[in-house]
Amino acid sequence: MLTALQSEFAQLSELEEMEQTYIRKLIDSLKLLHSGVDVALPLHKEALGPAYSNAKEAFLVSEGVVVITGEDDRTSSVPLSRFETKTVLAIVEDATPGLGKIISERRKEAGARVELLEKILKELKKAGNLMQQTSRAAPEPVEEDLVQNSITRQ
Repeated sequence: MLTALQSEFAQLSELEEMEQTYIRKLIDSLKLLHSGVDVALPLHKEALGPAYSNAKEAFLVSEGVVVITGEDDRTSSVPLSRFETKTVLAIVEDATPGLGKIISERRKEAGARVELLEKILKELKKAGNLMQQTSRAAPEPVEEDLVQNSITRQ
């Protein structure tokens, strides 16, 4: 019986270690994505767990920090790494749709700007080619020697 418990305990320890490794990787990935948009993402206070049930509002800000405003209007900042695993998962699940929407909107905006710039550059290239063709086809202007012309007119 003790051998079975030791085996269970060894498996539990290994799983907890894997859980912590995966949570760190999840937080690092979220930080990377979030740093690209640098926007405070609103969180539902239920995602914070029972320890923060009195929260008035909460936001996930860059660097993986949750800013929580309590009912007494005091603000505290708590790194994601300080929360329990199930709370980190709830926060990530709560913040991910908003983060995805912001990233998608910014990608669309950047895509529209790039498309416009490509059109402008294409038109400028056409205009440049047209100017080159026009300057080749036009007869070269005759340079007048103003001094010579003024002498011959006299």
